[in-house]
Amino acid sequence: MKNVTNLSRKVRIIRANYLLRSKIGTGNISPETIQECQKVIEENEIDFSPLAREFLDDLAETIRKTRSREISESEAVARMAECVMQLKANAAIFHYKLVGNLAQVMLGFLESLNHIDANAVEIVEAHHKTLSAIVEKQMRGDGGKYGRQLEEELTHACERYERMNGNR
Repeated sequence: MKNVTNLSRKVRIIRANYLLRSKIGTGNISPETIQECQKVIEENEIDFSPLAREFLDDLAETIRKTRSREISESEAVARMAECVMQLKANAAIFHYKLVGNLAQVMLGFLESLNHIDANAVEIVEAHHKTLSAIVEKQMRGDGGKYGRQLEEELTHACERYERMNGNR
């Protein structure tokens, strides 16, 4: 078990900039305000599809540009990671836990890459197709048994790639 005192030394406190502080004020946020915000998130019924589609379209465009070598490998990985990060960050708010879980796996994969080749692009493209289907069918939540299976398959594909290519 890790020593808690060692973990506390790794914590960084980042002060909000002046503009943000002027908007929210100083001091603590009341528990009531936090509860109200949590309730809004939990009861959110906004359609995630249009926002998700934007990020998925950007990812598809990045895949296309990567294949045609219109962008460098480093730019390709950075753009892909940005799209996936946006999907991951927004998925939970809109109750698409499966999208967030799959995006987390893909983000780890992209961050592990030293270079991107055709096989890595195929994995990203399969991820794109999977997320597109989930969003299109509006599969909220974690996907149950099917969701766990998708997550395991993506994880195994990433691990196989890393074993074969020595990217870790």
